[in-house]
Amino acid sequence: MRTIRIYIDTPLIIDTTIELDRQAASHLTRVLRLRNNDCFTVFNGSDGEYTAQLVLDNKKSFAKIISHKNTTTQSCISITLLQCISKGDRMDFAIQKATELGTNTIIPIISEHTVVNLKEDRWEKKLNHWQSVAISACEQCGRNDIPDIRSPITLQEQLANTMTGTKLIFDPLSKTSFSSIKPETTHFWLLIGPEGGLSEREIMHAKESGFSGIKIGQRILRTETAALAGITAIQTLWGDFRS
Repeated sequence: MRTIRIYIDTPLIIDTTIELDRQAASHLTRVLRLRNNDCFTVFNGSDGEYTAQLVLDNKKSFAKIISHKNTTTQSCISITLLQCISKGDRMDFAIQKATELGTNTIIPIISEHTVVNLKEDRWEKKLNHWQSVAISACEQCGRNDIPDIRSPITLQEQLANTMTGTKLIFDPLSKTSFSSIKPETTHFWLLIGPEGGLSEREIMHAKESGFSGIKIGQRILRTETAALAGITAIQTLWGDFRS
């Protein structure tokens, strides 16, 4: 049986009716073919999830909130992904999979080899797009909280910030494996380079800022694959995948 989930950015209260925006209404009625009085799930990112009933009235679509389920799908650990910005679908893929795997915070990083160069107003559009990618992933994977996607920042600026926890960076020259790391906290930071990788200077600067260089296998991974592999390894060794 399929589960239909829709994100609604508004407080949800039982026995109230909320008008759906055009995108959500079209998805429910035209794509998923829901009919009047059909039920689906809604969530707002902060308060579990709700059962709602579709109400069609005069070419408008509404969600009537019926019941509440106080469930949590948050990971037992905290993961912040420092993802160097890559082109198009690669960045979308990294954000989508990071969301599905329980990443709490995603910080887009501008590094020496970042090839995406936009004006300030275009970055705002990019950020809104990435947020929609994360929300769509939450709708599909059953996640009730939305990851925090921050505004893009340079790697130099990010490394100057205070970052408390276990900090990891992929380094093909490192001899340290994931399994040899002994985390002292449940907060993890994972730094992933762009398509061209991080420069030697950036890797050195990251290590000076407390990042541990990790070797992952015998092959060089694409940026979007590296993010997926790194988060999966963290969840397997210390997080959700242990239970």
